[in-house]
Amino acid sequence: MARTARTWKGARTPSALKRVRQSLRRRAVNRRTRSETKTLVQQASEIALGRSTGDGPEAVTAAISALDKAAEKGIIHPNNAARRKSRLMAKVNAAHLLDGTEAGAPVAAKKRTTASKTAQRKKVAAAKASKAAAGKATDRPRTAAGKAKVAVTRATRESAAARRRAKSSDEDSES
Repeated sequence: MARTARTWKGARTPSALKRVRQSLRRRAVNRRTRSETKTLVQQASEIALGRSTGDGPEAVTAAISALDKAAEKGIIHPNNAARRKSRLMAKVNAAHLLDGTEAGAPVAAKKRTTASKTAQRKKVAAAKASKAAAGKATDRPRTAAGKAKVAVTRATRESAAARRRAKSSDEDSES
């Protein structure tokens, strides 16, 4: 007796049927969010390209916010959101849309105080010390080539530090 081929290819078990119902509901919600995001990006792009009028910085902020929310919820991939934001910002920057706005204007670089520089140096030194301690803890045998490499690295690091100190003292004397 020959068996006939199955014609139904969909879900059969109760859990699979439930997953189908869930995915349909989620699809409807995700489509609304995706559509709204595309609309906001398109509106901001149109303003940046000069095809329509409106508040440019506000439109850009709304579009970027929508992209971030969609990526956070998993509606679009984070790289997809980043790519769309990058393309939008390229148009916005080319149109000088954010020039002169307080939200997008770069704030004057904050002068680093001596105390903050010292704190940063201490952080770096502590990180290097912990890294060195971790390297010594493994008790790996050092060959002559390994010792030479360590010596070269140390010398390079020390010369770079000396150059940085000389550069910072030159900048301090100019101020």
